[in-house]
Amino acid sequence: MKKYQISLGEKKIIKDQGLLQFEEIKKQIQILPELEQLIPPLLSDELHQLEQNILREGCREALLIWQTTEEIIAPETKGTAAIYVLIDGHNRYSICSKHGIDFKIHLVDFKNLYDVRQYMIDNQLGRRNLTAEQISYLRGMKYLTEKKEKGKYERLEHKGHFVPYGNEVVESTSILGGGEHKGHFVPYAQETLSTSEKLGKRYNVSGKTIKRDAEFASGLEKLEPALKSEILAGKTKVNKTLIQQIGKSEVQTLPIATIEEIEEVAKVPSIVKKVVVKSVEETPREALIRRLTELTKQLQQTGDAAICDEIIRCASKIKKIIPSWS
Repeated sequence: MKKYQISLGEKKIIKDQGLLQFEEIKKQIQILPELEQLIPPLLSDELHQLEQNILREGCREALLIWQTTEEIIAPETKGTAAIYVLIDGHNRYSICSKHGIDFKIHLVDFKNLYDVRQYMIDNQLGRRNLTAEQISYLRGMKYLTEKKEKGKYERLEHKGHFVPYGNEVVESTSILGGGEHKGHFVPYAQETLSTSEKLGKRYNVSGKTIKRDAEFASGLEKLEPALKSEILAGKTKVNKTLIQQIGKSEVQTLPIATIEEIEEVAKVPSIVKKVVVKSVEETPREALIRRLTELTKQLQQTGDAAICDEIIRCASKIKKIIPSWS
């Protein structure tokens, strides 16, 4: 029996609906960047070996596809059209698409994106070939995901819509493959352990380690995707503490693209890092100008020379886009 049937439960595998329908579904597979980023990149030799195996033997393991609807992915659309999202097998899918190799799929049912994220993180943490940085990132993302969901629950409860989160957890565990919550209908408000303590107990580390993992994950999320992938793949070396320092700061307006920028941002005092998040309507030009204005004011207030480096970095970015203003 395949590992997916073991971890997901047989009842969650949607029954075969005909070869023709499956072939049509294969043509409609979508990749969500926010989910793909949860998968640590393979090392170059690992990816090469996987490609050679598929070329020689075909794609033997089925790709896992979440069958959902538009409104689940983007509630504002209120669309009911079927959406097929790849949640496991991204590297195999890429290789098969590149070489025109056929592959099998399994359709699975999840209630929402939160459940999908939880499954994907747990599934990746079950791999044996993860680096220490990849494990830290995944545990950190697990913490950030659960904290976000917990905050959503607490806001709903505050509004008077009391829905015991324990019920949702029990329903999700049949998907996530864990039995530790079964029978424990415990609302968030009644939990005795913090999120970090709960995850620390699950992964046999301290709650403080989980919080440091979350800082690391948060810092990586502020990098350009290419740089983040290189760091997690071990292609680019950077002091983990620098990433954690960035993670502890307020949201940066601009994604960090180089190691030099990581070092510059990490050493700038925290007052510089507390930037107002740009609005949806704000253009890159407006964000850069606002950022430069804030930095100039902070330099006048503090006289800190380190802020000058940040001003230079911001001004350089403005200079690059000036030709496109006209």
